[in-house]
Amino acid sequence: MENTTTRSYGKTPTLSSDFTTHAMALLRQRHNSSPISQSPKLDSSLKFKEIRRIKHEIYDTFPDCYVDWVERVNFPEMYGMYLLRKEEMQSENGGADDVKEILLYHVTTKSRAMKSLKSGLDWRLTRRSRYGCGVSFSEDAEYADKYADSSTRQDKRVIMICSVLMKETYVVNHKLNEGNNLIVPPGTADTTVSSNGNVYVKYNDFDFYPLHLVHYSYQSDYDDYDEYYGGDEYYGGDEYYNNNEYYDNNQYYDNNQYYDNNEYYGYDDNYYY
Repeated sequence: MENTTTRSYGKTPTLSSDFTTHAMALLRQRHNSSPISQSPKLDSSLKFKEIRRIKHEIYDTFPDCYVDWVERVNFPEMYGMYLLRKEEMQSENGGADDVKEILLYHVTTKSRAMKSLKSGLDWRLTRRSRYGCGVSFSEDAEYADKYADSSTRQDKRVIMICSVLMKETYVVNHKLNEGNNLIVPPGTADTTVSSNGNVYVKYNDFDFYPLHLVHYSYQSDYDDYDEYYGGDEYYGGDEYYNNNEYYDNNQYYDNNQYYDNNEYYGYDDNYYY
């Protein structure tokens, strides 16, 4: 069967209110029963443990990263399209539950980023296509940062932590120039992968859903830090300091303002070599 893709061409389709409500309930479950509203927004009121977990995951592959703050993406309609796409991929194989969901990173600027909450990551902005003409992701946050479009240096970057659907992969050897003219992978593959496993390229608008936006800078930009602590510094007693966050006697304080009133940001398509 020939590989086909469903693309939104810059707009997330409108779902029925019942289906959106269903998607909202599943999204709430995915975010560990955190409050979810039907209206799309970015939520910065994450629990302390969730912030710490995300920081540690980022630092595992990006030790020079300094996480400034994290926002949860609440967009039930987009998540609903993601769930529909998952069902579609399962039905293509007779209903077999062989579709994987993996967490991958995509780096972009925050100034390019609310567009994606309306239209998804735009594969049409591809400037390089060494592994195919799609949206690129990586398991390595530092790799994603390093090989993001160089134009993103003009603005503060964000790391998008995305849940990505994957069923069948096609390995691309860039040394043979295989990806330069690859519009979609051959056969029934839905994903192209670099030979070193650092790059994943997706070709369907709803094969991925952004769970969190991580706003960050670089540890090397901070002269005050003589030693890297993995984002957490302990001072003894019952007091716990985490960057600008203070935790004491089961109470959580954030010295920074919440960012709910900030502009929404969306993603651009940054493609890795």
